[in-house]
Amino acid sequence: MKKYRVLTAALAGIFVYVLISVTGGRDGLIAERQQNEQRRILSARLESIQKINDSLQLECTALENDQEVIAGLAKKIGYVSSGDKIVIINGLYDDDIAVYEAGTPLKAKDAEYLPEYVGKILGIFVFLIVLFFMFYKDYKNGEFRKNKKIIYVEGVPVYDLPQI
Repeated sequence: MKKYRVLTAALAGIFVYVLISVTGGRDGLIAERQQNEQRRILSARLESIQKINDSLQLECTALENDQEVIAGLAKKIGYVSSGDKIVIINGLYDDDIAVYEAGTPLKAKDAEYLPEYVGKILGIFVFLIVLFFMFYKDYKNGEFRKNKKIIYVEGVPVYDLPQI
């Protein structure tokens, strides 16, 4: 573990950085989910506006080409033609004119995401924590002590050396 403690700590830091970038980054999973929701809302709004547009185009074509449609619409809004008899009845009002409401303008919102520096800072922080933890474990196990343990077996000093 002594040789690879820096590499292990770097691996842990890089793993945290990649995990944060993949989940909360600019092109991460959370931002993608937000963009899919915006796409769904905009497409539903587009379909409703397209239906209104189709009906208006059909009505416009009918008004341009058919005189009977023009006369019917004129009678709906209160105009009379020659030869019509007018009867006024108080209290009755026919509000049959369709008013099309397309709604308020809807713009796509930018997705919320974590900035790049947050992932880098957290990755460096995890790297340092893992590195200090490994140094602490090595220090606790006696890797950095200057004097080695000497074991005497029948008067002969034997040094505690790692076996190969």
